[in-house]
Amino acid sequence: MLALDEPTAAELAGVAEVSLASSSDRPAFGAFDAVAGPQAPVPAELAALGRQMRPGGRLILTHPGPLEDLLAALAATGFIHCLAEPRGAVNLYRGERPPQGSSLERLQRLSLAPDAAPANRSALELPITDGRSLNVRYLFLLITQTPNKAAWKLAPGERLEWHALTALDSSTGAPVLLAFSSLVKAVAFMQSAILARAIAGVNKVGKFPASAAQAWARPLAINPAFEAVRNLGLGAPFEVDPGAAVTGDE
Repeated sequence: MLALDEPTAAELAGVAEVSLASSSDRPAFGAFDAVAGPQAPVPAELAALGRQMRPGGRLILTHPGPLEDLLAALAATGFIHCLAEPRGAVNLYRGERPPQGSSLERLQRLSLAPDAAPANRSALELPITDGRSLNVRYLFLLITQTPNKAAWKLAPGERLEWHALTALDSSTGAPVLLAFSSLVKAVAFMQSAILARAIAGVNKVGKFPASAAQAWARPLAINPAFEAVRNLGLGAPFEVDPGAAVTGDE
């Protein structure tokens, strides 16, 4: 991992193999899995950092600038899976270098492609109540994780709690789980909701096998558009088992 300043390097020491960057000593092309630290959203600088990462590597940066500007800079530079969110006195913004052999245009089209939502109907007008009818392998939920810690910072025996985002069905007033058929779609919804100040506290996207929906015993809204949800009330967060999530492929 490449740390952009000494405080970041000190925080990551012992957690990952860290190199400290300097403007006069740029490391080799594609050397790092991740780059972290404070950075202004200057496209030329972001592009230079991106060249230091392997395909699929993650850029994890902080800056006090407006969320919209941070997100726009990442997108303009060609990063994917971009997200910007408040984090204390600064804002966190992050993205990934596109995988080897992929095109940004193709990945952007994936986030817009309909694949599981009912045709010509709002997902919340027609919630799915039987998970066995889903035509997808995985479901992605927007999760509030407590405590909000990286896995390596958990104390022995410390229990994680995951609560998934829900919205209220306009016809019944009952909570419906907001679920997505891909990480791209989940992040796109989450980013729109954060920028609109419509949700708070969501700090993770959980990936589950579609079969897990049977244990949830809750209706699902699959790939809802943010505009279809923003004027509805949020339902009570729904507790899901972190142990049922798919791990190890992030």
